[in-house]
Amino acid sequence: MALKAVYLYAAVVALLLCSSANFIQSPSDVLGPVALLEPTPSAARDFGAMVSKAPVAVMRPGSAADIARLLGALSSAPPGTPAVAARGAGHSLHGQAQARGGIVVETRALPRAVEVVARRGDGDGGAYADVGAGALWVEVLEECLRAGLAPRSWTDYLHLTVGGTLSNGGISGQAFKHGPQISNVLELEVVTGTGEVVTCSPTRSPELFFAVLGGLGQFGIITRARIPLQAAPPKVRWVRAFYDSFETFTRDQELLVSMPELVDYVEGFMVLNEHSLRSSSVAFPAEVNFAPDFGSDGGGGGGGGKKKVYYCVEFAVHDFQRQDSAADHVVELVSGKLSFLRPHAYSVEVAYFDFLNRVRMEEESLRSRGLWDVPHPWLNVFVPRHGAAGFKDLLMDTVIARGDFEGPVLIYPLLTDSVRKTNTRGQQEGGGGSMR
Repeated sequence: MALKAVYLYAAVVALLLCSSANFIQSPSDVLGPVALLEPTPSAARDFGAMVSKAPVAVMRPGSAADIARLLGALSSAPPGTPAVAARGAGHSLHGQAQARGGIVVETRALPRAVEVVARRGDGDGGAYADVGAGALWVEVLEECLRAGLAPRSWTDYLHLTVGGTLSNGGISGQAFKHGPQISNVLELEVVTGTGEVVTCSPTRSPELFFAVLGGLGQFGIITRARIPLQAAPPKVRWVRAFYDSFETFTRDQELLVSMPELVDYVEGFMVLNEHSLRSSSVAFPAEVNFAPDFGSDGGGGGGGGKKKVYYCVEFAVHDFQRQDSAADHVVELVSGKLSFLRPHAYSVEVAYFDFLNRVRMEEESLRSRGLWDVPHPWLNVFVPRHGAAGFKDLLMDTVIARGDFEGPVLIYPLLTDSVRKTNTRGQQEGGGGSMR
């Protein structure tokens, strides 16, 4: 089980939502020339591995037009026609990308080309990538880095489709600075429920544009996205610092997100035991000499006290390896403002690609132990600032206290203003905002 709180503290990792319906006619009677395939086992599975709803057919579209024919035929069909769910990498948690008795559209079959456009002389604001919705974010990153560019906002795990995360939110440690991924889109191509292929943006069919972004697939299927790009640093200075106080931990996180001119990424997690300390260090390529005492903190009356837990703040600074952007100096300056358990702060320089793709290493470790393809009863939730400590205590007293809990508990702050950002040209970006 994994828990991720973001005060305004979290992320979403589902894909597209659909409601189930059963055929009352055969697919050929309803859909005519639309090409459908026999369902595969993967069409009834997802990353959550807790729900399995088998479709009666699968579509592997070669273009947006194929999806348009399917949805157009269904929109004009009589009541009782099948539900449709779009499935990208299949990382929904509770069957949202499945369609019992319906049709699953496997968007990974769409063209996955990534076209990078870098307009010289216009700063970062002129660069963008046109991306097929079936492309994985790691594929987008690889292609953009060839031009020395990259998207601004990410998810922790890059092996998700562009269309999938844009249908949800797309939140990671850059969101305090740039907003979630849905706030970093210039244009979309969408197939509506009536089978119309529409190009939309903040100024062109804006109602559809903003409804589809984070719309859980209820307003159309995204088939292409235009993503703004920024200069990509060759390296990242990655820092982890440990705490024994939740109050100090969260206060330092809030301090970090108040410095967007210096810091490029902020997250954090709970360290529950030796196992969680080791597993969280799989991708961090520096030796961590942190050996805390996980025994009782001595409180709690006659029960012997609650189990002691620790916390880790994680932040990163882009290193462009220029004299005017000395990442080591920035890390030293920022670290001096923090109140971690000295000397337990650890810093390492890694390639930008390796930093963004860090969860892949954790995936490979879990796969080697047979722990990747298992049920994932994940909870992702936004918590207001004033409720963060109470929510943490609730987790400790219920889920975690059972003793059989295993998995990460991520906790990191978002600024409410950053969540509301759009990327229309000329709008202010960066710092500011409040946590509620």
